[in-house]
Amino acid sequence: MSANVSDDDLAAGRAALLSGWSSGSEPGLVITRASGSLVWDSEGREYIDCTSMAWSNNIGASRPEVVEAAFAQARELSHLRSNFDSVPLLRLAHAMTKAAPGDLKRIGFTLHGSLAVEMAMKLAMLNRPDHTGPFLALTDGYHGRSLASMGIGWPHPNHAFDRAFPAVLRIPQPYAYRSGRTPDEEVDYCVGELRDAISRRSNGLPPALVMEPVQGNGTQLDFPGRYYREVRDICTEHDLLLIFDEVQTGFGRTGRMWAAEYYGVTPDILVFGKGVGGGFPLAGVLCDTALRGFQPGDDALTFGEFPVSLAAGLAALEVLERDDLLRACADMGRYATDALRGLQARHPLIGDVRGPGLLIGIELVRDVKTREPAAAEALEVYRRALELGVIFGTTRYAGLGNVLKIKPPFTITRAQMDRVLDVLDQVLTAIENS
Repeated sequence: MSANVSDDDLAAGRAALLSGWSSGSEPGLVITRASGSLVWDSEGREYIDCTSMAWSNNIGASRPEVVEAAFAQARELSHLRSNFDSVPLLRLAHAMTKAAPGDLKRIGFTLHGSLAVEMAMKLAMLNRPDHTGPFLALTDGYHGRSLASMGIGWPHPNHAFDRAFPAVLRIPQPYAYRSGRTPDEEVDYCVGELRDAISRRSNGLPPALVMEPVQGNGTQLDFPGRYYREVRDICTEHDLLLIFDEVQTGFGRTGRMWAAEYYGVTPDILVFGKGVGGGFPLAGVLCDTALRGFQPGDDALTFGEFPVSLAAGLAALEVLERDDLLRACADMGRYATDALRGLQARHPLIGDVRGPGLLIGIELVRDVKTREPAAAEALEVYRRALELGVIFGTTRYAGLGNVLKIKPPFTITRAQMDRVLDVLDQVLTAIENS
């Protein structure tokens, strides 16, 4: 498709865009092909992709089984309005609910994680009509870029949007590395803040607490195990719904199908997306069977049950299970994390290494004692690694720019991961010695 496209055509197209990430840290980088854990640009350069293209190619990019399933479905039935059922809709609904934790056996589909978050918010309001207070959300949570999902994420700097944001009360998440408290002290503090928010600071009972089990854009941060259990107990005590936003953590990223399973806590509503579609747009919610569902028109979207994406999602789930990719993710996550902790002993820029699975965060600091964030250095690592053929993820929002992410497809090979680690070692050494 790109063989006969001129540089002038590409430049004209870039100038026409309203916005684009490529105008920042990847100027002029045009990706033309992807396979497994590798991508190639328009100049033929090869890169190991540690971002899974926005954490979406969990089973590897351009999986033939997924592509063929999507093509076959498109030839047979490419679009269907939501008034009707389709075979891929019913098959994937059955397969996904079989793979769901606890009693999360009802499902709804859409195309994007942001809209799935809104679906979860609608369900919460529908099922807790007397809870007229604000939604609860964690301070550095990220939940998408629609108006409602932006509103429950961290405060957005563009105040042109906040007139349409929902009512939200933010509470701190456990971040012992930054607070200086022990993990237990940090959990006690954050649990106390949650109780105080419900009992004193919320104008009416909140309908739900929305949280990522592992904060993705918020410094790739996981929490002590006790925190999840305490949050679940508090939500049950006050009849609040607990919503896990697993758009990034779900579909195997922790080494388990869902982070809810990894941490042993089942929410009332689980939001999924990204990797579930095998590279095709697919998202939605799983909810407890005790919850009331939608009435016709409550959540109808023209392409919300897109047959092509549903067929791709079914194929992706089959590949995940057939190839034992959950185990592959867990094993490679342990290997990489152990190796990174070895690097940490030799590199003063590495302040903290976090998991689990292939949800790896590396927090860079200028001083291991003061833990001053090394945001400029993190961006420099990213840029230098890109020149050497490795694409790291970064945190770039709300001043949280000092964390590198390693979140490749689960199919990454040992040799590819060793190359990633070698490049990181090389780049850190160069920056520390400059």
